[in-house]
Amino acid sequence: MGIKQDILAMVTKRDNTFPSLPVVIKEVLNAASKGKTTTDALADIISKDPVICAKLIKLANSGYYAQKTKVETLKRSISAIGFDEIIGITLGIGILSSFTDKAGMGLYMKALWIHGIGVATMSKSLAMRSNPGIAGKIFIPALLHDMGKVILSFKFKEDYVKVRQAAIEAKKTLYLTEHTIFEIDHAALLALLMKRWQFPDSIMIPCRFHHNPESCPTAYRHQAMILNLADYLTQKAGIGHSGNPIPVTVRNAAQKIGLADTVLKMNLDQLKRKEKEIKDFFIITTES
Repeated sequence: MGIKQDILAMVTKRDNTFPSLPVVIKEVLNAASKGKTTTDALADIISKDPVICAKLIKLANSGYYAQKTKVETLKRSISAIGFDEIIGITLGIGILSSFTDKAGMGLYMKALWIHGIGVATMSKSLAMRSNPGIAGKIFIPALLHDMGKVILSFKFKEDYVKVRQAAIEAKKTLYLTEHTIFEIDHAALLALLMKRWQFPDSIMIPCRFHHNPESCPTAYRHQAMILNLADYLTQKAGIGHSGNPIPVTVRNAAQKIGLADTVLKMNLDQLKRKEKEIKDFFIITTES
């Protein structure tokens, strides 16, 4: 059986070794799908996992969110961080914990998660300037956009190291190298798994099309374009590492989301200045 067949078996639940998402994460997903969940209800769900709860409170008190007064409760953390961002961070923590082996996170996984935090930070900033109505929700798919790489690294570790090395040697984008060797790329894999896990379209579709946003369904094309551009800018800023040897973005991406190149330069400089806070975010969300 080839890699693609193994992946499809994993997605269609024929692979019994594939980890299940924690119950709390499934409940958070359900809350994200409903759209009418209250802060109290979300706090009740997350509080069932004391480890995640403690991380979120600590994160709310970090330099990344720069609160003026100390945050002491999960409910207050949700207010400080933001409802949708809390959902995204909780999902990210849950997926990472499910797909990290007992030896912990390797260097690639650490750099990949820092990259994801950077992309989420940049995506929110770009959305605030181009379409403020989606700025709150863009954080979730931006943070999770590369989780397909986490799963490929977990299930096909040796093969995926070879794919990454092949991309470097050929100076070719990682997702195209994945497709050449595996016949499926990390974005397509993640979309299949998100469908299995019943993620809402608002998360799944931008993740699926973040490398080819112009093919994205119209309803989510702007979000996918922001992810594509934020991914590129985060790589240019040197925040973490996506495993991609060459940063690329869609031609005229800034103009397509209604932003001038000068705005991108300003956002890039802001992201670089926030590197320490992003690394603190990483440490808090991955510490055991």
